Amino acid sequence: MVNISIGEIRLRLGENFCNKFENVFGGSFFEKILRGFSCERKPCVRVNTLKTSCAEMMKKFRETGVGFERIPFLADSLIIKNKNEKFFEDLEIYKNGEIYFQGVSSQLPAVFLGCKSGEKVLDMCAAPGSKTAQIGIFMGNRGEILANEFDKIRAEKLKFTLDRQGVSIAKIRLGDGVSLGHEFPETFDKVLLDAPCSAEGRINISEPRSYKFWSEKVVKKCADLQKRLILSGFKALKKGGVLVYSTCTLAPEEDEEIVNFLLEKGGDEVEILKLNLVGFEKYLLPVKVKNCLKIMPSEVCEGFFVAGFRKK
Repeated sequence: MVNISIGEIRLRLGENFCNKFENVFGGSFFEKILRGFSCERKPCVRVNTLKTSCAEMMKKFRETGVGFERIPFLADSLIIKNKNEKFFEDLEIYKNGEIYFQGVSSQLPAVFLGCKSGEKVLDMCAAPGSKTAQIGIFMGNRGEILANEFDKIRAEKLKFTLDRQGVSIAKIRLGDGVSLGHEFPETFDKVLLDAPCSAEGRINISEPRSYKFWSEKVVKKCADLQKRLILSGFKALKKGGVLVYSTCTLAPEEDEEIVNFLLEKGGDEVEILKLNLVGFEKYLLPVKVKNCLKIMPSEVCEGFFVAGFRKK
C-alpha cells in the first residue's frame, strides 16, 4: 500500500470526481475504492496453454523461487507474490509467449464469453490483444476470430501480441466498430465488446496521467460511443449467440446505463445473463442492474464492469 492519506487522495482526484462517486457508491464503498487507487497491485500471469500447461509453469516457478497463488475462477492464471513483471522480461518463458501478464479483471470477459473450438467470434475493440489472444487460446486455435481495431498503431500492437502467443486464427480488421453490425449482420456466435471508457477502474493515485484527463464530458463522450458500439455488436450477433460487454470504468453512465440501453433497444430479443464470481464477493461493488458484475480496484484487481447477453 502506498502511504497516502484518504484526504490526500481526495485532494488529488478533485471535488467533482469524489462527489460523483461518493454519491454513486456511498461513503463506505467509496473509501474502499480510494484505498484501491493507492494499492500496489500484484502482477497476474496468464499461462498460454497453446504452448505449455499451468502445471508445468507452476513447476518452473517453484524451481526458480517464484511465489504464486492460484485463482479459483481462472484455471490457468497465477498471482505472483514475490516478483515484479520486470523480473520476467528476459526469461524465455516470457519472450516466447508461454506466459502473458494480464490483470485478473481483464481476463473475466473472455471467461464469461465461453468461446469454443470452431466458433466464429468478433472482438470489436481488440488492441492491445490480451483478450483476443485469450479467446484464441480457449478455442484451441480452431475457428475464426475477427479482431477489429480503429487505431493503426494499436493494431500493430495487437498483431505483435497475437504472434507472440501463437494465436493464428485471428484476422485483424482496421476500422470503425460502429459499422460492424451493418457489415456483418447476424454473423458471429460470440461478440466481445471491451469498450473504450473513462477508465476510473485503472486509476493509480501515484500516476497523475491516470486521472488528470477525467471529466464528466469524457464520461458522456464515452457513453455515447458505447451505445453505438453495443447496438452494432448486437446486430452482428447470431440468434442464440452471446455478447459480453465490459469496461474498466466505475461510472454508471458507461456501465449499468449501457446495459439498460441495450435491453430497451433490443426488446424481446435480448436476454441478460447471470454472471457469478464465487469466492470473490469481497471485491464486488453494488450494481443497479441485476446479474452484472462491478469489481472494485484492490491489490489483486483493477476496477471493472462486465455484463453478458444472449440474442434470443
